Amino acid sequence: MIMKILDKGDQKSVNEIIEIGYPKNNEYMDELLSWTCDPNWPIAGSIYEYFRKLGKEEVHRVLKVAEKADFDWRYSLITQVISSYDNETLQECVNCLKKWASQTGSDECDFESIRVLTDNELVPASEISKIAKRNIFVYNVWIKETLEASGKAIYSFPLSEHKL
Repeated sequence: MIMKILDKGDQKSVNEIIEIGYPKNNEYMDELLSWTCDPNWPIAGSIYEYFRKLGKEEVHRVLKVAEKADFDWRYSLITQVISSYDNETLQECVNCLKKWASQTGSDECDFESIRVLTDNELVPASEISKIAKRNIFVYNVWIKETLEASGKAIYSFPLSEHKL
């Protein structure tokens, strides 16, 4: 019998797939992960929890999906699954996290990747520093460019009207 998750509220099907047990439910792993693209969907939380518990068993699938996902989905996988892995499982994530940490403008995937790398001391501080310095340089260039492009509009109002 092939099971299918019908919609973002189909907790019954999610529970049934999880209850099959791993690795017997292996054929459903991609479908489960596909329902994590929006962390606000009712079924996403239990799926995140399941993949956190699977840890090293399914880390490569999570990384593969995160690699192909848009930034919002990747951010959710980083914050909801990857950041909760134990240190042994996180070792499998280091290369992806370093890559994502270096991708400025990735809707906070860069910040969260640096945070996971730093909080868990997965790479030397000198390597984090190198990534962070480059990112700060890029963000400063963007600020400078924004100010240059919008300076006339910004400075056309009295200073007291500017709010951050």
